[in-house]
Amino acid sequence: MKNIFNPLRRILILQGLEQAPGRELSNEMIQRLLAACCHRLSIAEVNGQIAGLENRGYVETERPGEGGFVFARPTRAGIDVALGYARAEGIDPPPEE
Repeated sequence: MKNIFNPLRRILILQGLEQAPGRELSNEMIQRLLAACCHRLSIAEVNGQIAGLENRGYVETERPGEGGFVFARPTRAGIDVALGYARAEGIDPPPEE
């Protein structure tokens, strides 16, 4: 069964990355960002969301060392989706301000 919250989670991740200093967040910071928006996910689930965005070309990742950290940065396409300049299937549009 598809999780109906995944499109919302993806836009929250992209918006968080776009607004982050240096436009980069670790998987643990993304986990905290989602929890602040009432989406409590395991680190494995967060990594799955990041991997899905990476596979579609919306984020780039770096996995330094053995600690299990994943650092994500939005691509130009990811920034366009985060800002509402482009639409992507499976990702909610940003909310109207």
